[in-house]
Amino acid sequence: MKYVPDLIPERSKVLPDYFKEGPPCKPAKKSKASDVLMWILGAIFFLFALISIRHPALFILHGLIGFILIPPGHNYLERNLHFILTSKIKTITALALFIASIPLMDYYQKIDRKIAHEKKLAAEKKAKEDAIAAEQDRQRADSLTFYVQQSTQLIEKRKIDDAEKKLKYALSFASTQEERKSIAKQQITIATIRTEDLVKAEKYKAALPKIDSLLNSDPQNTDLRYNRALCYAKTGKIAEAVSDLKPLIEAGNTNAQKLHNKVNPIRKRITGYITLCRDGTTSNARGRGACSWHGGVKDWNYPIYEESRKYE
Repeated sequence: MKYVPDLIPERSKVLPDYFKEGPPCKPAKKSKASDVLMWILGAIFFLFALISIRHPALFILHGLIGFILIPPGHNYLERNLHFILTSKIKTITALALFIASIPLMDYYQKIDRKIAHEKKLAAEKKAKEDAIAAEQDRQRADSLTFYVQQSTQLIEKRKIDDAEKKLKYALSFASTQEERKSIAKQQITIATIRTEDLVKAEKYKAALPKIDSLLNSDPQNTDLRYNRALCYAKTGKIAEAVSDLKPLIEAGNTNAQKLHNKVNPIRKRITGYITLCRDGTTSNARGRGACSWHGGVKDWNYPIYEESRKYE
């Protein structure tokens, strides 16, 4: 039902001030000291609310207490609920809410302690596992180093079979890409020595595929390339041998030059004849007066040679 103002004449009103807007009585005046105290208490409960933000129920209760205590919250409640929020009511309400939060605080403290304890146990377990893993990795690395060093020593002594066995043991302890690469280099060294031994034993056909495989992984290895040229030469593949020897000769390899001269010697053929004078010069003159200024003719038919190699 809608209120209609002045429906009852002024003289006939029993309670003339009852329907006026605002509370039926004026709120008591507050001192500044009381406001300051309420601000401090409200701030404390807001801080409690922030601390317990992970627990929604506590967060709401503490936040509500803080809101009731601070002057802006107090005024908001009086204005919107149309009643006087006396100090007694406010105190009782705040105290009741605080008492209601105590069991929740105890409950959540137990949960937090349990979670903290579980985290501590998990951290201790992880630290223990990390320590064990670190010790195992150290032992693994020591074993790897030991077998690699033994393999190197055996290679130096030309005990290739034993060196290869030690390297297999080392490979079982390798866990990183770098460690595997280091072992792979050692394996290439062993394979290279085996190939060199085949060449020295004049097993050229058996050595060729092994050299090809090694050159695929190390194409700049000049020793392997020379050995392959030698194997080609010994198995009748002169053109292939010459192809391998050329870059070695250009790089100044004297052994390659000697092998090249042996398998692909210089050939001479006569392309014509010329007059040879007694002082060693030559002349194209064929009649009287030839070599007259050079002591006379030594040989009228001195052959002219052209040098070439079969494989260029």
